[in-house]
Order: sequence, then structure tokens, then C-alpha cells
Amino acid sequence: MFLFFDVSQYRKQLEYNQTITCNHCGHFGRYEIYIIGNRFRLFFIPIFIFGKKYMVRMTCCDTCYLLDNKKGKAIEKREPVRIEEDDLELYHSGRPATGICPHCKRPYVSGSNFCPQCGKPLH
Repeated sequence: MFLFFDVSQYRKQLEYNQTITCNHCGHFGRYEIYIIGNRFRLFFIPIFIFGKKYMVRMTCCDTCYLLDNKKGKAIEKREPVRIEEDDLELYHSGRPATGICPHCKRPYVSGSNFCPQCGKPLH
């Protein structure tokens, strides 16, 4: 008798929409929420997922964060949730900011004429 099983990486995007000004690059973007982990399959049928984490990707600069598990589970259940900076832990930096605003000390990307945080002219 043969027993077919495997363990593979799992990734699923959740429905979530929150637009923000990115703290990493200073551009206007949106959070994309993913469940990541490992999936155990038996006879090509998914049995369970283990090592599950919630990942947040910024659409503006591809910076990735790990999301607090409570907030991730609430988003997975489609409960209304607002993600705050305290809920995120930096996982991978995306495109870096190229300057710091002299007025509010927040990052911005080259080519910006005005600070995306305080709105004051950069030049």
C-alpha cells in the first residue's frame, strides 16, 4: 500500500482594504494581508495548516510586516479591524525612502515636491 503525503508552503490573500501613507517610503499605499504557513496534504487533500502567520505587504514599496495574530484572526473572520503601527513587526524592507523631510522628519521618495505627511514643500 502506498501513502501519498506532502508538506508545502501555503499562502492565501485575505480580503482587507485600508489605505495609508507608508511610514517606510512616504507614498500613499494600501495593506495587503496574507496567511502564510505550511500545509500538510494526504492523497492531495489538504488536511491542516501549521506554522500559520499573518503577513502584511505594502502596495507602494513591497515592504512586508508580520501582523499581530489577534488582528490577523479577526481579519480572517471578516470582522472590522483597523491596523495600527503597533500591530506590525518589520519582516522585509522594500524600496527605501530617499530623503527626510526637514519639517516633520518623516521619509519621502525622490521626485516628491511636497512631504506626504505634513504637506510642506521639500525644496
